[in-house]
Amino acid sequence: MIRLFTALLATLMLSGCMSLNSVSLTQIPSDKGQLVSAKAHDWVFLGFTTQNNFVNEAVNNLKQECPNGKLTGVLTKHQTTAYVLVFKREVIASGYCKKA
Repeated sequence: MIRLFTALLATLMLSGCMSLNSVSLTQIPSDKGQLVSAKAHDWVFLGFTTQNNFVNEAVNNLKQECPNGKLTGVLTKHQTTAYVLVFKREVIASGYCKKA
């Protein structure tokens, strides 16, 4: 009985539910260039947070993927994965890098 309870508790603790909060897409050009992507995340306990710096981190990571070019056709996604007491907030960004 204890093994069953332990297995059930472990399943509940390790499972999560994901929700897509927002999606944004800029116009995709006909001459796309190379596809680049970046992401950043933040862990939140009980839904309380005091910062959103991870969003800037994702933007800066995407810019670093295209240092001497122009980013176009940028797709951003903000999603949240909820575990039992912890939430993972994540921003995923991708776009096309056209070298100048």
